[in-house]
Amino acid sequence: MPDNLSFENQLSLLESRGMVIDSDKRDESIHTLQTVSYYRIKEFAKPFEVTDQGDRIYHNLEFSKVLARYYQDKNLRMGLLHAIEMLEVSIKTQLAYALGTRYGAFGYLEFANWIDRTQHDTFKTLEKQYFFTKELKNSTEKSNSADLHNNINLNQAGLPSVWLGVNILTFGQMCSIIYCAKNEIVSEIANNYHCTNNELISWIGMLNLVRNVCAHNGNLVNISLRKKPLLNNELESYIFIDQDNHRSFKLGVIVMTINMLVHNINPKYQWDDVRKSLKSLCVKTQLYNRDEMANIIGFKDFSIIKSLH
Repeated sequence: MPDNLSFENQLSLLESRGMVIDSDKRDESIHTLQTVSYYRIKEFAKPFEVTDQGDRIYHNLEFSKVLARYYQDKNLRMGLLHAIEMLEVSIKTQLAYALGTRYGAFGYLEFANWIDRTQHDTFKTLEKQYFFTKELKNSTEKSNSADLHNNINLNQAGLPSVWLGVNILTFGQMCSIIYCAKNEIVSEIANNYHCTNNELISWIGMLNLVRNVCAHNGNLVNISLRKKPLLNNELESYIFIDQDNHRSFKLGVIVMTINMLVHNINPKYQWDDVRKSLKSLCVKTQLYNRDEMANIIGFKDFSIIKSLH
């Protein structure tokens, strides 16, 4: 069973394991552990652990650099969440337009109109429709939007028109509709982002995961994607590929995918805050130069981060 160590002893434990503590800032570092916690520091130091030094799992890794990673992770999450929310609004707008122009104001509520029947039989279609409309009705009743309480925008069951209904979906619900929609509908949406159907489906799935990480105080800096998003030639040119030709599915592919999609909506979008956070994550350490620090978070090299716009 782990011991209940004092904050000073927690700092000493990190020091005994090879982490460098600035002697002039020892009291400040102890206070940091009181607010950030030992395990959060340990979590953000994970990529720099070594395995051949016995108990010294950190080879002269500066405590201050680990703390900086923690704070930059927070800044980065805020910056990327803003960009993802812009993409969410854009994709919902395109989805509502594609459904509305084909099936009218309330035709989207009949899943048989737009679902890919090659992948979903009648039972699955009706099951998905039932749970979707149930959740939509609940969201409509809870909404503070005046438009959603105006009968002109509702059908007899109290469900909203497609333009309002799609707008109140969660990101995950929006993804679920796109996942099971007919190819022609997905294609219409994908064309707005200059990608294929499969790329769009792959990328919005990744964005849904990242959005949840950003919104729930997750560790974005150290993220490693289990479900690999599709890579086009542009993304391949941005991410780190090791000597064994293994692609890095980490923060780099996330940032550059978001950047690529946002450019289709707003080419003048400001990436200053995101770029600043990424540059701070790549500050040279005792063991790694800036390019190697960029590799750790999945970028081809530091120049990719510097040129982010």
